[in-house]
Amino acid sequence: MILLLACAVPTPLEGALEVLTYNVHGLPPEITGDDTGARLEAIGPMLADYDLVGVQEDFDAERHELLAAASGQPVVAWFGALLEPERFYGSGLAVLTGLPASQIYAEHFTACNGTVDGASDCLASKGFQVVRLSLAHGVELDVYNTHLEAGSGEDDNAARQAHVDQLVASLNGRSEGRAVVFTGDTNLHLSDPVDAPLLDQLRDDAGLIDACESVGCDEPDRIDRIFVRSGSDLALEVVDWAVDERFVDAEGLPLSDHDAIRATLRWERTR
Repeated sequence: MILLLACAVPTPLEGALEVLTYNVHGLPPEITGDDTGARLEAIGPMLADYDLVGVQEDFDAERHELLAAASGQPVVAWFGALLEPERFYGSGLAVLTGLPASQIYAEHFTACNGTVDGASDCLASKGFQVVRLSLAHGVELDVYNTHLEAGSGEDDNAARQAHVDQLVASLNGRSEGRAVVFTGDTNLHLSDPVDAPLLDQLRDDAGLIDACESVGCDEPDRIDRIFVRSGSDLALEVVDWAVDERFVDAEGLPLSDHDAIRATLRWERTR
């Protein structure tokens, strides 16, 4: 009798993640004043260097396909749904990663300000995404990607407050006890006395750690942020944070009106 013995492949107990958050300025050429599609095609190939990418202002379906095809990265989630028929755009959010996803959730924000005034945020259907990824067998991570209200008026501030409330509710409800990587354009400046309490609320009430602050970076006032949170069975540590300065065209001009922000994370299964 011949016995065939299967050799089990051990589940990794630790690893590393290269994470990027990038507002790609994917508005129509009439607004950006340049060839938006060409910029997104130039951005795409550099996204392939990352394990996880959170993209903002990826508004148009056709241009989104250009970005995705150029990146070679699987698009796990693109949040293009309109909140209401009169909105021009969806949320402009996308998560790109080669890691397998077991759940995808998207939620529109309940507040916005301005169509032809303020920062015209009500032309889009802003919100946030939650993608549950598998790092290894039995090792899961919740990824949040978002873009908060722009503008500096009182109504903009009120909308951002509502956005933070929604995010904290999801982080402490849907993702209770889970490890989190959070990417996004927060439109919140640490140096602004109105913005700072909202950043404190988002970070402290949801148990998040700012990747920039974690490594003592010298640019804590940037609005494009990466947060992390360890979970009951997965520990996350920020190893490095930086601006990825490669995202420029052949003449050295930026490919977006935002910088691309990257972080290296180390993860460890704790049980």
